[in-house]
Amino acid sequence: MKTEQLQRLLNTACDIITSLEHYADKTLQKDINSLFDEIVASDDIEDEIRINYSADDEAQDWNIFNKNKI
Repeated sequence: MKTEQLQRLLNTACDIITSLEHYADKTLQKDINSLFDEIVASDDIEDEIRINYSADDEAQDWNIFNKNKI
C-alpha cells in the first residue's frame, strides 16, 4: 500500500471516529481521546527520531571526525 493511500484511509477513519464520538459513552470517549493523543505524540516522536538520525549520520562522516568517527 502506498503512503498516500494509507494516509487517506487513516484520515477517513479519524473522520468517522470523530463524527461518532458524541454517541459514545464516557469510557469510549476517553479511549478515543487517548487514541488521538497517541497519534499526536507519535508525530512528535517521529520528528525527534529524524533529528537524532541526522546527528548519527553526521557522526559517521569521515570528513568531519576523521579517525574519531563512530
